[in-house]
Amino acid sequence: MIRIARNLALAAAATMVMSSAVMAQATNTLDEIVARGKIVVGISLSTPPYGMTDADLKPAGFDVAIANLIARDLGVELEILDQVSQSRIPNLTSNKVDIVVSSLGITAERAKAIMYTNAIYVDEQMVIAPTSAEIATLNDLVGKRVGVTRSTTNDTIITEKAVEGTNIQRFDDDAATNQALFAGQVDAIVSGVAAANAINAETDQFQRKFAVRQSPMGIGVRRGDADLHQWLNTEIMLLWNSGEIQAAQQQWLGITNDELPRF
Repeated sequence: MIRIARNLALAAAATMVMSSAVMAQATNTLDEIVARGKIVVGISLSTPPYGMTDADLKPAGFDVAIANLIARDLGVELEILDQVSQSRIPNLTSNKVDIVVSSLGITAERAKAIMYTNAIYVDEQMVIAPTSAEIATLNDLVGKRVGVTRSTTNDTIITEKAVEGTNIQRFDDDAATNQALFAGQVDAIVSGVAAANAINAETDQFQRKFAVRQSPMGIGVRRGDADLHQWLNTEIMLLWNSGEIQAAQQQWLGITNDELPRF
């Protein structure tokens, strides 16, 4: 009797596991997005030219353009959740957003917490400083104040590569980082080529000094959202083949990648 009871309990447990698996399979983020008719995308609107607001106070920039293309091809409305850089992954893992399209550099550390799609842009992290500054290598940053945006790949890269004695100062968003450079609160900043071009469009007092490293950017997806991840990779391939990703790169970043790395 004890053996029979135990077997019945094991069978019941197995049935519950199978039922849970079936339920998990039956409802997933991709299906939920289509059913609700809306996709919620996390984008920083204080990170030009990736995310910002235009003269009419509407979201604009490269990340916004990509998000609009995704919503268009899903046949749903786009809702943007504005966020600072350090909130990108927490907002995704806590289900506040469906995906993150927010100048999200691909790193091995972040990939422990989320899944990445294939790249949508490959940036190059640059040291930007006043034109008159004699800065050509990482050694030249020793004793200087270097500004970065907190929790970005710029932060990760310079923290990893900086020579001892470099004074790294962190700011909450790119606008604050850039302003610190303009105001002389820091001697240099680390940012992407597109951001450097945006600075150069405002003033000729600053220039790119040297490259630190390339940084591919992808779309962030929750771990386990396999169907949505696959759809997005398919979408990226189609948008690349149609030339729409390259057009968005040229419009907003002033640069067009010759190719994009794929997993």
